[in-house]
Amino acid sequence: MVETLVVFVVGIVAGVFSGVLPGIGGLALMLMAYPVLVGLEPQNILIFYITMISIDQFFGGLTAIIFGVPGSSMSVPSSYEGHTLMKQGKGSEAIMYSAISSWMTSFFGVALILAVTPMLFLIYKVWNTNVQALIFASTSLIIVLVSRNRFYMSLLLFFMGNFLGLVGYSNVFDKNFFTFGSTMLYSGIPVMPVLVSLFIVPLFLSTITSDKKTFEFPGVTVDGYLTSFKNILVYRWTLLRTGLLGSIGGFVPGMSYGMSSILGYTVERLLQQRRGKYKQGNMECLIASEGANNAGTFTQLVPLLFLGIPITASEAIIYNILESRGYPVTIEWFQSTFTQVIIFFLISSSLGLLLAGRYVNILKIIDGLNIRYVYLSILTILFGAIFWMGYQIYAGIDYLIITAALLPLGVLLRKQDTMPLVYGFILHDALFDVGDRILIMYT
Repeated sequence: MVETLVVFVVGIVAGVFSGVLPGIGGLALMLMAYPVLVGLEPQNILIFYITMISIDQFFGGLTAIIFGVPGSSMSVPSSYEGHTLMKQGKGSEAIMYSAISSWMTSFFGVALILAVTPMLFLIYKVWNTNVQALIFASTSLIIVLVSRNRFYMSLLLFFMGNFLGLVGYSNVFDKNFFTFGSTMLYSGIPVMPVLVSLFIVPLFLSTITSDKKTFEFPGVTVDGYLTSFKNILVYRWTLLRTGLLGSIGGFVPGMSYGMSSILGYTVERLLQQRRGKYKQGNMECLIASEGANNAGTFTQLVPLLFLGIPITASEAIIYNILESRGYPVTIEWFQSTFTQVIIFFLISSSLGLLLAGRYVNILKIIDGLNIRYVYLSILTILFGAIFWMGYQIYAGIDYLIITAALLPLGVLLRKQDTMPLVYGFILHDALFDVGDRILIMYT
C-alpha cells in the first residue's frame, strides 16, 4: 500500500511536469521512469501511468489556452480556440470550462466502459479494417472541411502534412524518402519542430501584428469555478457528444486518446459551422477538444488490459515490462486490476481539477507584460526544449536545424489555418497503415 501511494504521488508530479513543459510528453517520462517501473508491482505501473496522463491532460490544456503552446499534438485545438478566447479577455472562462469538462468526461469514460464491459468482445469483433478506414477517412475529410481556409488550400496543407510525415525511412516506399542524403532526416521529422515552426509561430505572428499589446490574465476564483459548474450545463449536449466520441476513440485499437481529441473537436466544429455559430474562439469546440482528450485517457487502457494490445508507445513500454516479468495480460488479470485503476484515475482527475486552479493563479505574475516579450520568452523555451529532446539521442543541433529549416514555411503560412497540415502530419502513420491494409484486402 505504501508503494502504491508513493507511485500515485510521483505520478501526479510527473503529470504536472509533462503538461507544463512543452515537448516533455508521457512517453519521455515513461522512458525516464523505466528503470524504476521494472521493479514495481504490475498494478502500480498502471497507476503511475494513468495518474500521470490524467494530470498531464489538465495542465497541457491550460498551457495551450494561456500561452497558445500545445504541450503535445493533442492540444493543438485548445491552442487554436482557447488562446483566441484568452486574447478576447475570456481566458478565465475558457480555463474553468475546459478543466470542468475534462473532469466530467473523465467520469463519463469510466461509466461507459463499466457499462459496455460485458459486450467488449462483441464490439471488438465488429471492429475491422473497413470500419477503421471509414472513421479515418471521415475524420480527415472533416478536418479539411472545417478549416477556415479555402477548401483547396486546406486539402493542400493536409497533403503537405502527410508528405512531411513520410520524410525519412518510409515503410510505405521501403526506402529513404526525401532525405537528400542527410543523416539527420533518416529517422524522420520530429513532432516538436513541426508544431513550433508550422503552428505556434504562425499563431504568434498573427497575434503580435494585431492591436493587442499586453498580456491580460485575471486568473480564476473559487466562486468562478462554482458558477462555471452551474453554467456548464448549457453545453450538456456538447459534453455528451464529446464524452461518447472521446471514449470510443480511446478504446478502439489504432486510435487512442490523441485521435479522440481530433475526432471530438472536428465533429463539434463541423456542427457549429452548420449552425452558423462558429468563429475562432468557440467555447463548444474548446470543451469538445479537452473533454474528448480526458474521456479517451482512461478508455485507451482497455485494449491493453482486455486484449493485450498496446495502442500507444507508452503502453508498449508497460506491455514490455509485464511480459518480461511473466505477467501475461489476460481477461482474469484485467478483472482483478481494473477496479483499482479506476479508483486512482478518478482521484487523480479530481486532484487535477483542484491543482489546475492553483497553477493558473501562480501565472498571474505575467499579467500586464508586453505580449511580444511573453511570446519571445515562450519561443526561447520551446527552442531549448527542442534541443533537449534531440540531445537525448545525440541530435540536439539536428533538431534545431530542422526547426529553422521549417520556419520560413511557417512565416509564409502565417495567414493560413495550419491545423490541417499539423493533423496530416500527426495522422499520416495511421492513414497509410489502414490504407495499406485496404489495398492488400481488395487487390
